[in-house]
Amino acid sequence: MRNLFVSIFMIISINIFSQRTVGVIDFTEEATPGYIFFSPFNSTKAFMVDNCGHLINEWDRGTLPGLSAYFLETGQMFRTYKVDPIGPFKSASNAGGLELVDWDNNTVWSYEFNTSTWLSHHDAVMMPNGNILALTWELEFEDDLITWGRDPDEIANEGYMWSEKIIEIKPIGSNDMEIVWEWNIKDHYIQEFDSTKMFFGVVKDHPELFDINLPELNSNNSNSTRDWNHFNAIDYNEDLDQILISVRNSDEIWIIDHSTTTEEAASHTGGRYGKGGDILYRWGNASAYQRAPVSEQKLFGQHGVNWIPNGLEDEGKIIIYNNGNGRPGPDFSSIEIIDPPQTEDGHYIIPETDPIGPEVPGWSFDDDGDFYSPYFSNANRLQNGHTFINAGSAGRVFEINANGEKVWEYEIPLAFDFPIPQGLNASNNGTFRAYKYAYDYPGLQDLDLTPGSTIEINDFPFECNLTSIETLVETNVEIYFNSQSRELFIKNPDRDDLQLIMVNAYGQQMHNSNFNEDYFIEITSPSGIYFATLIENGTVVKTLKIYINSSY
Repeated sequence: MRNLFVSIFMIISINIFSQRTVGVIDFTEEATPGYIFFSPFNSTKAFMVDNCGHLINEWDRGTLPGLSAYFLETGQMFRTYKVDPIGPFKSASNAGGLELVDWDNNTVWSYEFNTSTWLSHHDAVMMPNGNILALTWELEFEDDLITWGRDPDEIANEGYMWSEKIIEIKPIGSNDMEIVWEWNIKDHYIQEFDSTKMFFGVVKDHPELFDINLPELNSNNSNSTRDWNHFNAIDYNEDLDQILISVRNSDEIWIIDHSTTTEEAASHTGGRYGKGGDILYRWGNASAYQRAPVSEQKLFGQHGVNWIPNGLEDEGKIIIYNNGNGRPGPDFSSIEIIDPPQTEDGHYIIPETDPIGPEVPGWSFDDDGDFYSPYFSNANRLQNGHTFINAGSAGRVFEINANGEKVWEYEIPLAFDFPIPQGLNASNNGTFRAYKYAYDYPGLQDLDLTPGSTIEINDFPFECNLTSIETLVETNVEIYFNSQSRELFIKNPDRDDLQLIMVNAYGQQMHNSNFNEDYFIEITSPSGIYFATLIENGTVVKTLKIYINSSY
């Protein structure tokens, strides 16, 4: 009988642990080379792993994220973190502090926006000039709300609301800052509830303003009794000098002008686009400005939103993770890419009476509802035209090719802060954002990228190659490898300025050089699979998989 129990246990163990339930679940040779960065919501740690799930770096901060985190071109992590809110913000859960952290987990700079009337929340973005744009909540009280035209019956019992203020700060020293610009939603209200109060007007005639009587108290949106807007994402476009915001509680995205002074941002004139701090563009729910019925709503509880960077497919367009909460029919998430209609001088085209376009996204992906995420989440375009998707509430990140086919998938292998064994299911592993950074990303240069073990416990061997062989742009450059002599030769007839990066199958960088003529190198590395990538002006032009066999 004892032998029977042992046999049954062994069969069950083999069955469980022969299935990959966490870490890298799916992998093909189409997967884009790079490193994946994420900061789980219920973990005090942030992680970077390679395409095979091997740990490249880990930051243990001792505090939970609140919510976003980024790996910067400086090689530092920029992170929001959660503090214990004061007074009326006690019920706010994802807020409080900002910090810059180096590769070795040392704090470079930090600051907390945590008072009884002011709290940072959700997201912040590092600007090219080294300043930071941060989302903050600021309390506004009942008397002012009524003066501004809010229906008194639609004010929360607490007698206040969390108003949105965006600030640009200049970090000073290691724990100080200076506010150099700010924008407040309270300067851009409209209402048609009471003609004797401020901001009275016809809502549908002013899509550049926000209706102060949205949302209603019985709305099922997040904390809608107090948090009327619920900004949950921010992005900055240096070329346009504009700010992009996700406004979850009206199911919209907004664009505002950053070229204004603080005084102009509080008005309706000034700045590059002549509209002060008014909304330059909005999309997702035209019922919020009374130009369409709710049935024509496009966005549903969206989170991640950003401009697609220059040099990538669909550059300059906006990519959105549309979470899908409350869609007609079953809830499901989708990725949307839109191209806001603009004039030749860069102004957005705002119709006189119709909803602001486009009527439908230019590109979308939903995979038949396979990656529904009711909260968190984001998506980004990669260098080769693939799309990297973070279904955040499920702790699931994956990559699709141009045909919408999955080429890589990863399940964050955590239960809260604790790694779990392969074969078991993860829980409480959601992450607000996740990103994939290419090998040539500036922040990765000159760092120790030696891969360690996987995060998950008791992992078992998994065949995992890190790239495909392809020419990414037209070029006259040719690359050859002689496996017998282990010689790599690059023919560069046009004398282009090139960079050669070589990594092993675990993503560890083995060689990095720059040249502008024909180039020769003898590879002395041990047996294994290697990848030689040629880069010109920051763009990967060609990559070659190299097999080295010790029998040669």
